[in-house]
Amino acid sequence: MTQNQLGYLRSCMDKRFVEPTRRAFQEATGLKPTDYWHEAQPGGASNEMDPLGENFAASNGATVFGWQAHGDNCGGQPEVDNKEIKIKLDAVIKEKMNKFPNARHFSIFATEQKIDIKEINTKI
Repeated sequence: MTQNQLGYLRSCMDKRFVEPTRRAFQEATGLKPTDYWHEAQPGGASNEMDPLGENFAASNGATVFGWQAHGDNCGGQPEVDNKEIKIKLDAVIKEKMNKFPNARHFSIFATEQKIDIKEINTKI
């Protein structure tokens, strides 16, 4: 990571996963807490969300993007199981990779057992 790199993280606002997701994103990217914008809303990145935040971050220099959703009873998607949430997250990441093709993208899927984060280097 270069010193002046900026990022953007979209996550679910579920209190079980906000802090562990932020730590995992920082560890995987090398970004510090003040190096990225963070937006959280029920359902996280796998739910449709206004793109205002991601567009703002990108227009202000963000080149590292984290897209998080979680399983284990998401209040923003109460009738959706873990497998379907992960499928929805993968579809969103594919869309965001096309929207921001020169950026780095991280998939983050959280459960009560672990935070699974990986950089996506190829089309999903």
